[in-house]
Amino acid sequence: MSFATTLDREAIIAVASQLPVAPQIMARLYLLLLDFNTGLRAIADLLKRDPALTARVIRIANSPAYGASGVGSIEDAIQRVGFSEVYRLVGSASNASLGDKGLRCYGFSGEAFRQHNLFCALVAERLADAAGLDARSAYTAGLLRRIGQLLLDEIGREQIPTAATFVECGAGHEVEWERRTFGFSHYEVAGILLAEWGFPEDIVAAVEHGHSLGGQILRLGRVVDLTDHVVRVAGLGLIADLSGALVPQEKLDALGLDQDLIQRVQAEAKVRLQALEASGQAG
Repeated sequence: MSFATTLDREAIIAVASQLPVAPQIMARLYLLLLDFNTGLRAIADLLKRDPALTARVIRIANSPAYGASGVGSIEDAIQRVGFSEVYRLVGSASNASLGDKGLRCYGFSGEAFRQHNLFCALVAERLADAAGLDARSAYTAGLLRRIGQLLLDEIGREQIPTAATFVECGAGHEVEWERRTFGFSHYEVAGILLAEWGFPEDIVAAVEHGHSLGGQILRLGRVVDLTDHVVRVAGLGLIADLSGALVPQEKLDALGLDQDLIQRVQAEAKVRLQALEASGQAG
């Protein structure tokens, strides 16, 4: 069954209106934080556009991870965590709103989907920092790189028979199944969504095209590509993991990194993920 003749950019954007609004708010927050003149009120007013997101942020700010309780407003929450941390907090809260129904077509539970996204964000952030790249951009790309699957599942769950879903006939090749079924890969869909929501071009390109775009090597894309390997080796991939394997050396060399760093990144990310889950940030 193919949707290649009916699914286009306009249809993708239309279906995106059914997704949680939190990632769009995250895009606006990203841009706000680029301006050193942005104040608390502007950030608070933005987050208040999504009451569910606001409630999650306040709940997380009241968790032991931030030292105390008694936070009663979004303004108090922002002051508690600080501007440097608020983007990660909003990213975690945004991720917690995704995949509540699970992804029927892919066979992913909502919990596994959210855990994978957050772990990717933590790994990508650390890899980017080690490679001398912008950690916030990498965190964003890692967190939202699979959001295209959420949209494709939204389209397919009502229209694709069980026998034609990825979990039944995909044989481990996500992109091939997606293009055969919808005419788009989840990377391409994610690129369309992130561009529509206003994320910067480097993040959009890294998610949609990987590390190469028209012959141009994208270092942020290399980080995203490396993140996928690191996460799978760590055993937190959604399709199949490579536990016990090593990340390809050529991918490390391209960013000036080494295997020892990868092991540290994996260990640190797992500790951070556990802490986030304990504090309710992983959803």
